[in-house]
Amino acid sequence: MLGALQSLRNEPEPPPGLVLLAGERRAYNANQIFRDPSWRKIDPNGAMRMHPDDARERGLSSGSRAICESDTGQLEVTIELDDSVRAGMVTLPHGYGMRYRGGAPIGPQLNRLTASEHCDPLARTPFHKHVPVRVTAVHVARSEAPGESTRE
Repeated sequence: MLGALQSLRNEPEPPPGLVLLAGERRAYNANQIFRDPSWRKIDPNGAMRMHPDDARERGLSSGSRAICESDTGQLEVTIELDDSVRAGMVTLPHGYGMRYRGGAPIGPQLNRLTASEHCDPLARTPFHKHVPVRVTAVHVARSEAPGESTRE
């Protein structure tokens, strides 16, 4: 274990972008015994919380739709500005992204962003609290009907 700790000195610098803290505990998280999503009184979509400065740099505001992309996958998310989130970091809740009664996933499916090989070398637990990501705005073309979007 001492060797593993000493090897941290040689860790590469994180890539440019943001770091996702995946699996934030919130007021309406659910586990696999998923209930009707209408019980969520706030944050029904499991919004991505982001510092206002980071959002401004990306042309985002509260309620904006964005793509959160890691080396493993991508998700479309709703942005929520939160100045208590450290600049350079973003958060998404755990327990969202499940299907209710065979419908579409409700909220972010976090495991699509985490890589099993990006993990603790001893326990092999994925680094859920340190996932390098890129976040970009979803642009809506003017000719589209309301509620439809395309990614540019």
